[in-house]
Amino acid sequence: MRSAENGVERRFCRIGILAGTIAVGFLLSGCAAGPSPKEKLAAAYQELDNPAPNYASVIDASDAYLKANPTGPAAADALYLHGRALEGQAQQDVAAAPKDSAEAYNYYSQALTQKPRPALEGLIHAQMGNVLYFQDRYSAALDELSAGYEKLERDADKAWALYRIGLCNQRLGKWGEADKYFASVQQQFPDTVQAQRAREHQGATAFWLQVGTYASPAAADAVTNDLKRQGLMAQRFHDTVRNVQYVRVGPLGTYDSAVAAKQRVLAKYRDAIILP
Repeated sequence: MRSAENGVERRFCRIGILAGTIAVGFLLSGCAAGPSPKEKLAAAYQELDNPAPNYASVIDASDAYLKANPTGPAAADALYLHGRALEGQAQQDVAAAPKDSAEAYNYYSQALTQKPRPALEGLIHAQMGNVLYFQDRYSAALDELSAGYEKLERDADKAWALYRIGLCNQRLGKWGEADKYFASVQQQFPDTVQAQRAREHQGATAFWLQVGTYASPAAADAVTNDLKRQGLMAQRFHDTVRNVQYVRVGPLGTYDSAVAAKQRVLAKYRDAIILP
């Protein structure tokens, strides 16, 4: 659910920041003596808009504000920013991802206790849903995304939330419900990345484990036979557009069964992915 915000206005001594759908609700002043905690917090929002954000600086800015104003008017912003930075770090370091994601969730939870304005509240719930989704906690993620959706203001954020709600339903095996959300993304936000991804997921009725992609039928057949010897329902598919062979295990009725199948083959077939 991350997206860059374009058109950010930057002015000396007065900065209007947009991050996702939210505007920092204070004006910055006091240029002479160097940046204040408020100014650092506003700059942190800008930092998240960069293609390669410096997450450490975002965390430093949020902590500086909270140290000076633990329950100040922008405490919810600072807590939210700290959570966003931790989520960003989790994407960069796979080993630290579980810890960083769990800490991000805690910061978002704290942010909700600071009475955030509606637009910020929507983003906090959406990010909590994002963390829960990647923890495979789909029912809880669905609740958070649904709670945040109506409060989101920016179309891009709404599209990502709606798409993720569809994915949660799909992971829970609610195929028809998932398709309703995927159709909604395409209707409300056509010609977007979110609409394209929704279209790719729409219509599925089972999970598959794609073990690999192969140039020759013989190579694909060898893998298919190997998987069958392990007691797995393996099949070879020919992609006529790319002229490649896919080997997949399935159909699998639940996401848990797809995860179990992946664990069985991962040591030998490290590129295995679950579809959809």
